[in-house]
Amino acid sequence: MFMTSALRKIHAPVALLGVCLIAACSPTRPPGDLFGAANRQLATARQASAQTYAPLELRFAEERLSQAQAANAREDYAAALRLARESEVNAELATVKARLGKAREATDGLRQQNAALERDLQTHGGEGFR
Repeated sequence: MFMTSALRKIHAPVALLGVCLIAACSPTRPPGDLFGAANRQLATARQASAQTYAPLELRFAEERLSQAQAANAREDYAAALRLARESEVNAELATVKARLGKAREATDGLRQQNAALERDLQTHGGEGFR
């Protein structure tokens, strides 16, 4: 009788520990909108013409999102989350680089216009401005 009572006292905590370990090792579900932010940032990058101004960053973002989806399908949620975040960051970088590229083009255009105006001013000596 003593052994049976002692065994029950030991088995209950061991069983509880086993249940906790099984729960801890089971895959946890990713956040509901795991790919939403990455997809939105990719769309923003494409709208900003990242394929022209930041094609490498855009490609990295697309690849990371594809890898994240594959990891999610394998139920490797930690990797899926990490890769989705990498995709989002790469797409954001592509967006910024695209906007910078457009701004540089606009600046170059204005410089060329200013240079043409200065040439006209020097050629005509300001005749048309009096």
